[in-house]
Amino acid sequence: MQLFEQEHIGRRRLATLRELLTSRYPEVDIDALAQRHSILPDWSDCKDGSSMVAFIHALRDVKHRGVPDIALQIGDRAQLTDSGLLGYAVLTAPTVMHAARISSHSLNASSYIVRTKISTREGISRIVFTTLSAIKPYEEELLEMSTLAVWRCTQVILPSGRGATPTYVTFKFPRPKHAEQYQAMFGCPVEFGQAHNVIAWPAEWMYYPIPTGQTDLMQTCSAQMKQHLGEAYYGTGIIARVKRALIEHPKTCDFSLTGTARQLNIQERSLRRYLAQADTSFRKVCLEVRMELAQQYLRQTNMPLKAIAYQLGYRHANNFNRAYREFYGATPQDIRLRHQAAAAPPEAVLAASSLANRPR
Repeated sequence: MQLFEQEHIGRRRLATLRELLTSRYPEVDIDALAQRHSILPDWSDCKDGSSMVAFIHALRDVKHRGVPDIALQIGDRAQLTDSGLLGYAVLTAPTVMHAARISSHSLNASSYIVRTKISTREGISRIVFTTLSAIKPYEEELLEMSTLAVWRCTQVILPSGRGATPTYVTFKFPRPKHAEQYQAMFGCPVEFGQAHNVIAWPAEWMYYPIPTGQTDLMQTCSAQMKQHLGEAYYGTGIIARVKRALIEHPKTCDFSLTGTARQLNIQERSLRRYLAQADTSFRKVCLEVRMELAQQYLRQTNMPLKAIAYQLGYRHANNFNRAYREFYGATPQDIRLRHQAAAAPPEAVLAASSLANRPR
């Protein structure tokens, strides 16, 4: 399967790097930097190959040219919207645990350049970070950026937000010259030269429900989702309004007539009547939204089928599989396998190969 998540993240990281250099380091010639690493003049993508590869090359170039903490600064600016459809899935997950598992499994299944493993022991939850062996020379930059990025995105879905701090953070690489910035950014003790790359926090946090009040962030993520879903989510008609409500306010609507009517400020019987006049029903519209969301998750993420079913309000994966097969004439697994077979080699594999073969 093509790694949509990685390439989306790569393009967002390129944009962030350009913004950071322009605002803070005007002495860096961004045009020359782009040319050296085959980045488009507007920094929206690269001319050939992988945007993530181009970003990593440019990041290391900037670091070696006098900005040693550039990876930390990129990580500090990370947002859930950087991960595309996964960001929407995270915001609509019921708990921090579900969100963490969705992200970890999806990116790991795609052979993303940085891998994560979640474990809980003695009241502490740990996310352990590792990298593909082919990119070991770039490990320090990728780990410091990715660990802080994961933490910034986690803070968004915690009730206390930016006020939350990890229990501790550890890295395998030696203490860098800018080590004091780590503690300032994470807000907790940070140790270097340790056995593993870890960010840890209280296990109870994993069971916190994800707040529903992330209005601006949810609007951005749902807008990204609607772009993928198409024209049926735009317009002033009742069907488009219901579909938008289900996408933009999934927790309030909860794929229910009662919740959706409340969100639209319409009485339930009136909503039924309006939909009947449009020659449809709430159940039919709801099914269409679920199936259209399922298509996007199957094609553009590596979320497990059980996780997709749960995200779409199905208590059992078998119910989701049956509904999907009846709607599309094939099972979710069939569609995913067909898409994988038609896709190009994973960008993560190409990225690792490109980085491994690059002269150093």
